[in-house]
Amino acid sequence: MMPQLEIATLSVADAVAAQKGGADSIEISRDLSVGGLTPDFDLVRRARDTVQIAINVMLRPHARDFIYTEREIETILDDACRLAHLGINGIVFGALTPEHRLDLALIEQVAGSAAPLPLTVHRALDESVEPDQALAGLVGIAPRTLVRRVLTSGPAPDAWSGRVALAEWVRAYGDQLRFVVSGGLKCEHLPEMLATVKAHEYHFGSAARTGNTVDETKVRALSATLKKH
Repeated sequence: MMPQLEIATLSVADAVAAQKGGADSIEISRDLSVGGLTPDFDLVRRARDTVQIAINVMLRPHARDFIYTEREIETILDDACRLAHLGINGIVFGALTPEHRLDLALIEQVAGSAAPLPLTVHRALDESVEPDQALAGLVGIAPRTLVRRVLTSGPAPDAWSGRVALAEWVRAYGDQLRFVVSGGLKCEHLPEMLATVKAHEYHFGSAARTGNTVDETKVRALSATLKKH
């Protein structure tokens, strides 16, 4: 199956440009400079009513870290429940324990609140200790949850640097989890990533933008490169 293209978006105009450029899905958030935070739900509704491609929504209340207080968890669970009724395609969430292990219990709890939406575990995984063990844990909870997708750069600051480990993760866990490669990707990285990593999806932020907006022409170039390989 041909790998899919996801574009990070901050506005309805971004969403429209991503769709026109040939993206298969978008991820809606705010403040990409910190990796994305929970967007305004009115924006989510307007994007839902405007584009036909799949919409995933970031669920992340702050950029301090991926560790959340009880009050923050209450907000996260409430937001997950609200998003489940907005007619989107999935939510994107991740959390760590104070020991910096992937917080599988909280991820499962949020997945329950978001049901029937599937949940993508985002790059909190990349900052976790023993990420291979964390991936095995995600495979373990997958049968009783809707956790099916992992957005990651591998155990590295960016996807290009993490490509060797990413390829190993896809080989080991790609039958149970859908891998979305993300983190500093550029169009020129795609041929090598497609040949060696062989992930299910590729997620682009700044490489799909000109200034503050998604550039339809750049999205079209990314889409063409994916289809070519």
